[in-house]
Amino acid sequence: MVKRIRDWVRPIIQVLILVIAVLVPHLINIAGIIKGIFGNNPLDFDNVKYYYAMKMGNGVIGIILMLFLLIKCIRKSNENYCLNKGNYYHEHLYLGYLFCAKILGYKECNIVRMPIYMQFKLLINDTFNKYSVGTEDDYNTVEDDSIEIRGVSDSYTSSVNLVLADTYPISRGMLPASTSNLSTIWIVRNDSKRMVRTYSKKFCNTVREIVSGLPNNVETIHLFSTLNPKHSLWIANNVFKLAGRCQVKALKVFPQSYKNGNWNFAEKGIIIYDER
Repeated sequence: MVKRIRDWVRPIIQVLILVIAVLVPHLINIAGIIKGIFGNNPLDFDNVKYYYAMKMGNGVIGIILMLFLLIKCIRKSNENYCLNKGNYYHEHLYLGYLFCAKILGYKECNIVRMPIYMQFKLLINDTFNKYSVGTEDDYNTVEDDSIEIRGVSDSYTSSVNLVLADTYPISRGMLPASTSNLSTIWIVRNDSKRMVRTYSKKFCNTVREIVSGLPNNVETIHLFSTLNPKHSLWIANNVFKLAGRCQVKALKVFPQSYKNGNWNFAEKGIIIYDER
């Protein structure tokens, strides 16, 4: 919790400023001060706005002050600021990201060192206008990647496990027992054992070809992946965000957690979208 607060100290301070703005008129009784001033001065065109502020009361004055600070100061200062800076693992609630984007006015978000399920949720929902995946120097670009595909067949269950081994390997024992009865497709970068971020257009296109080639009876994909942020960005936008032009109606991304020396996937996936 302390790390999460440090990670988001800027938006937290901004929320505190807005709360204080609402409370200040009550604390110093601005409406009462205005009333005292009008007791000695006649009402005219120049001061009529203050007269009506007094009539509305401290509650309305606080809301007006809060909106002024939000629109003129906070949202304007956040337009060119990228959320999720610093060497932190950015693990926050989706409602928090939604609040930062739609209320506080953050336009850009860094998705490096963020849970993969949250990357997909932000990307597919267009929560922010722009996403940062690091610099070009953070990725080793390969043109002719070696990719292994397993589990492709002529018939599938209505829900399919899609395993994308990218930045590090995934073993069958890491998958939850709750999905063991489902068809499972493996797309494995043979370079994943090096555990480095690599951008491979061939890997991305392979994922798109496999998903688009699934038969019509497949409605749900359970995604198990170790994708790097750049691959997440491409796959979310070009494979799963197709505005209903894909037979896949539901996407669940299964998070990983470290327990007893192993990185296993959770028994339940996070629903990214469900149009069934």
